[in-house]
Amino acid sequence: MGKIIRLLVMVMASTCLMSCDLETSDNGKLDGFWHLERIDTLATGGSLDVSGEKMFWSFQVRLLQLQGGSASFYFRFKQDADSLTLFSPYTSEGHEETLGDGGNKPVTDPSLFRDYGIDDLETHYKKEALDGSRMILRSRRLRLLFRRF
Repeated sequence: MGKIIRLLVMVMASTCLMSCDLETSDNGKLDGFWHLERIDTLATGGSLDVSGEKMFWSFQVRLLQLQGGSASFYFRFKQDADSLTLFSPYTSEGHEETLGDGGNKPVTDPSLFRDYGIDDLETHYKKEALDGSRMILRSRRLRLLFRRF
């Protein structure tokens, strides 16, 4: 009887371990919490210092969260060695069960996240610099400078 119970416990334990799926990130130095410090306009050479603002980009797995501007948002993103693409923006309004009206909603107006240096619903950036302490992204119109927080 003891052998049967031991065997059942081992089978259940191994089944539990096999069913676990750990999602890991391969984002490298991009992962983490980045403080937006400056927004440069490429066409005019103008520069906006936002280092005193609390605007943050936070990357984890395949999700970007924007916090601190006029509102908070989520984006999906994809990257390769020298580029970053943001797409599928959603509002950051909490969970469905706390709001009662469906939770996060797709964003269709790109002007809502302009204070974060994002112009379109899908935006492509070239990574001009990315190391352990700073990141510089360039879109067709803007250059964004970040410091790791």
